[in-house]
Amino acid sequence: MSEGQDVQTLKMPGLVPFYVNVSVFWRLGTYRYFRFLFGSFLMPVTVARKHDDHDRRRSSTLRLEPLQSENARKATTSFVRARTSGVNRLLRSSTSSGGGVSGNIRSSSSSHSHSRSSKSKSGPNSKSADHETESDEVNTEVAEKETAELALESSAVNVRSSSALSPCASGGVNVDDDDVPSFFAEQIWTHVVLKMTAFSEEDAVTSFVFDTAGGGIGSSADNVASIPADKLLGAKDHARILYTSGRFYLTNGDHVGDTFVRLSPCETGDDTDAADRMQWPLDPHVSFRVGKSDFVVTAFHEPSQTLEVSALSGKLAGTQFAIGPEGAGIGRSAENKIHTGDGELSRKHAAIWFDELTNQFYLIDLNSTNGTFMKLVGSYQEPYRLEIGDDLLIAQTCLTVNRFDFGAHADMGARKYMEDSHTIIQDMCVESLSRLGLHPQSYFAVYDGHGGEEASLFLGEVLHLNIADAFYMPKAELRPLVDKSPEELQSMITKRLTDAFEQTDEEFLNGSERPQAGSTATTVLVAGNYIFVSNVGDSRTVLSRAGKAERLSNDHKPSRPDEAQRIRDTGGFVIHGRIMGELAVSRAFGDAPFKTFDLPEPPAEDVDSKPRSDYDSQELPINPNDILKGPLVIPTPEVTVTELTDDCDFLMLASDGLYDVMKDQEAVDFLRQKIEQLGDVQRAAEAIVEHAIYHQRSTDNVTCVVVMFKEPKKLES
Repeated sequence: MSEGQDVQTLKMPGLVPFYVNVSVFWRLGTYRYFRFLFGSFLMPVTVARKHDDHDRRRSSTLRLEPLQSENARKATTSFVRARTSGVNRLLRSSTSSGGGVSGNIRSSSSSHSHSRSSKSKSGPNSKSADHETESDEVNTEVAEKETAELALESSAVNVRSSSALSPCASGGVNVDDDDVPSFFAEQIWTHVVLKMTAFSEEDAVTSFVFDTAGGGIGSSADNVASIPADKLLGAKDHARILYTSGRFYLTNGDHVGDTFVRLSPCETGDDTDAADRMQWPLDPHVSFRVGKSDFVVTAFHEPSQTLEVSALSGKLAGTQFAIGPEGAGIGRSAENKIHTGDGELSRKHAAIWFDELTNQFYLIDLNSTNGTFMKLVGSYQEPYRLEIGDDLLIAQTCLTVNRFDFGAHADMGARKYMEDSHTIIQDMCVESLSRLGLHPQSYFAVYDGHGGEEASLFLGEVLHLNIADAFYMPKAELRPLVDKSPEELQSMITKRLTDAFEQTDEEFLNGSERPQAGSTATTVLVAGNYIFVSNVGDSRTVLSRAGKAERLSNDHKPSRPDEAQRIRDTGGFVIHGRIMGELAVSRAFGDAPFKTFDLPEPPAEDVDSKPRSDYDSQELPINPNDILKGPLVIPTPEVTVTELTDDCDFLMLASDGLYDVMKDQEAVDFLRQKIEQLGDVQRAAEAIVEHAIYHQRSTDNVTCVVVMFKEPKKLES
């Protein structure tokens, strides 16, 4: 495809009427056009928009039906972190018929056979009979390692899933009682990407790809994940990534300890599902970390329902705590029973909660900022199944589990303010799409704001939520989609993406204190093996296919013939490549001055009524809707659908600050060269942004997100 050539798109008909603030037209200078038409009748008015600071849900759910109550909405899980965690992710040695999966775990390190049998918990409700026995001391490092290796070598392993929707063993479709597919078999994982959440100049490589051979995490170069900057990491196999039956697992390596997984956040209120609070039982010898403090459970006294916890490190080191059935809070606030005095903690960071039904204590994270981490020792020494969105702590290095390797970088450049934002979500957890075989769903977006940062920041917080909401559907609506062709499913997805874009724009216009701010959006939804690119404005998404640049989005410029005609048909004009001589994009979120609105009816008059505001339509000499037939600027995206094939190298999403100074092919060539040279996509993304600003002299904010479909070492020259 030649440079700048438009791609074929799936366009959704119909425009939604939006609102125009005539006074902003006046302030921008575009009043000259209207004054030419209406003379002195056009007077400035003031529109006061108040921001309704309602409680927005910032997470995905696994429910098909729309959530009916606020309490149900609060019981959702995070986009960023995996939706489940805890004891049910452990790989248990089992010969029972409870769903065992045959197969041997593979890793880069050799294992040894042992004749000893391992004793482990089978789930959160099982309890050991000798909880309070003093002889049940902490296992030695060797014993823990041997027990874990025995579990790995078992000819039959039981992978317990906390999801109610278990995948089909046959790879087909499970059908529930009303003929709705309960779940399509999850894709067999062929690789997993561990990416550092924070890094320094010492970290030349920030992400690591593990294939089915598994591998080690350590400081020396012979690990798959080599992190020499972490001085607390063991040289070889501090931790290991293992593989079996299509899934990856984390386990302690030769250095038993300092391998943690982050707890999923939950609340302690009555509206919270008890299962969310029962993921991490606290048995004797379980160890966990909160901020700079490590704790270990030393005993459980069943008659008195008392848990003994000892602080191993931090300001409370050596302190013993006896916790009764009332539980205990952990945090920096003095109201917590375990008050660490650690400034890194949230006020109410975590809690130890007791469940009378199971007679068990559990550790929960109270949606803390820096997280609560469970150590993979003691009863959690078995390999731990990894899910997209997991947060891991290996020695001092934080890693996230990803579907795709990616790099993201933004620079303000020569501008005084940064108005760009971007969003990266590795798994949207949209169950309706998963049931249709489009699983998982990853989301990437770049937003380029203008006239302020308000619109771009709003999109970064809200757009992906509205996209997820757009795919909630009752079973009766989902059932007919099961037999639809791929083209019909793509059309359905395109329509729902369009609806989400238009709804988000309406929310911003009605709720923002600065609706005159605007933003572009180029978004990518990778659902199964299909890439849905939805674009509004002049940010751009480009695919590298076997080294050739392929544009997956169309720029929305007023100079584009079809866009210019739409603007003229609406009653506006284009001059110097700008709408009304002002705005350089023809589609955008926000930009209230360029969108029409319905004027409200005045309130009923009575003796106690307040004076009419300037917003009152009865006081306006003209109605703006008499001037324009519709919005000059629209938020309706153009959507393209591309199949993800073996020749796809990577995607590049960027603001026009990059594409104004680099052509598509030039940017692809630059990125490929840097990825091959540096061996790291994050460093390559940083390099192209710096190149655009400091060498190509871009005068705009520059943001670039690169999503890898191949390992850097597998890119063909």
